[in-house]
Amino acid sequence: MSGSISQAAAAASLDGARPVPHPDAPAPGTALGQHYARCFGCGDLEHGLRMRFVVGEDLSLTGTFTVEPEHQGAPGLAHGGLLTTAFDEALGALQVFFREPAVTAELRTQFRRPVPVGSTLHIAARVDRKEGRKLWGSATGRLDALDGPLAAESSALFVVVPAEHFVRHGRAAEVAAAMANPALAGNPYVEVNP
Repeated sequence: MSGSISQAAAAASLDGARPVPHPDAPAPGTALGQHYARCFGCGDLEHGLRMRFVVGEDLSLTGTFTVEPEHQGAPGLAHGGLLTTAFDEALGALQVFFREPAVTAELRTQFRRPVPVGSTLHIAARVDRKEGRKLWGSATGRLDALDGPLAAESSALFVVVPAEHFVRHGRAAEVAAAMANPALAGNPYVEVNP
């Protein structure tokens, strides 16, 4: 597959070495834009999460999610499903390092403390390993600062799929329009999910 890591890099990740990123992977400090304007996680929807990420060192990234009143589960507290969605978005964004479209195969979230409305969850996500089409990642969410109290942790498995997957299972016209959007040209995050 074009843009995938080499067999040697895949074998190295099995031995505990860090996977090798794509040569065009974004450099540390790069701000990732939205991959799709109507994405609930990173798009500009009125009640969406509107998350943005910054590339870090060693196959990592950071991002934030500010809990609005529309994101409540229990009165005054973030809905657990929305917190899991924020982790899904952050962990899915890790695929930017390999420039291959991928989908969530498994996602686990452990909640450590309540996340109040008005607080900002700071998420730090990193690639743990990669084997062929499989990418494992983990993330932490801390209240109001990257070194704030631990609120939740998450881990996930993503699987690389061909771009045709989105056309076959989604809305073909919307996928084509998103992929042809000149405003997104050159944005490596678009390749995470067209």
